[in-house]
Amino acid sequence: MIIKISSVCYDLLYRSTCAIAGENFAIVASDTRMSQMEINILTRDAEKVHVLNDSVILATSGFYGDVLQLKRVLQARLHKYRFDYRTDMSVDLMAELLSRNLYYRRFFPYYTGAILAGIDENGKGAVFSYDPIGCIERIVYAATGAAEPMMIPFLDCQDAFRTAAEREISTGDKIHLVIAEAGKPIQQLHLPLRED
Repeated sequence: MIIKISSVCYDLLYRSTCAIAGENFAIVASDTRMSQMEINILTRDAEKVHVLNDSVILATSGFYGDVLQLKRVLQARLHKYRFDYRTDMSVDLMAELLSRNLYYRRFFPYYTGAILAGIDENGKGAVFSYDPIGCIERIVYAATGAAEPMMIPFLDCQDAFRTAAEREISTGDKIHLVIAEAGKPIQQLHLPLRED
């Protein structure tokens, strides 16, 4: 008897996120559309950018169940750290924590593409990019999701998401923009995209 196992374990929910770090800021953006199989729009207000504390922002793409579970695990660890040390976790410590949590699940990984951004101890912007098993890299900019190949060349101008929305069918509706600046509270903005 031969048992056939599907090669696709999860529904691929198309999502697009990106992040840019500068001298004293980090900006994280995502579209708000969640679609399945490129045509089926499930929601136009999906949360893909998660503010974890006053200086750390998590952007995710991939299977939404794993995204929510990863967010819950990280928030629980953040609350424990805050209780034990009476202070918020820095972006560098959070980057290491996320890497270890992803590596811990390496044999049955979270099906997510993660980007962590924020302000480090020196007041500089930081962006960390991850693969599903926790390999980490600190870089100036990163993108993940369905429109990643279309956004990376356009990150030097403000039209990265607009260009990606025109060329990639599962990207659209709104841009959720989260801005972290040194010494200032995190700001969140919503900008319109195409809604077709």
